[in-house]
Amino acid sequence: MDLTARRLAALFAVGLAALYPPLLGAFNRPGSVLGIPILPLYLFTVWGGLVLAGWLLARRDKR
Repeated sequence: MDLTARRLAALFAVGLAALYPPLLGAFNRPGSVLGIPILPLYLFTVWGGLVLAGWLLARRDKR
């Protein structure tokens, strides 16, 4: 397994942990940030971060 594959596997594990239901429960509370409820803000931020990190890791391999 090369370095990029290991990094992508680690990214998968981090994403799995970040979206694990007990952790999501910590963000499922009333309130908002700039008018956006906390849970959807957390979900979309984590999702976007995982997509960006995966793109950067895959792009690094092509150089």
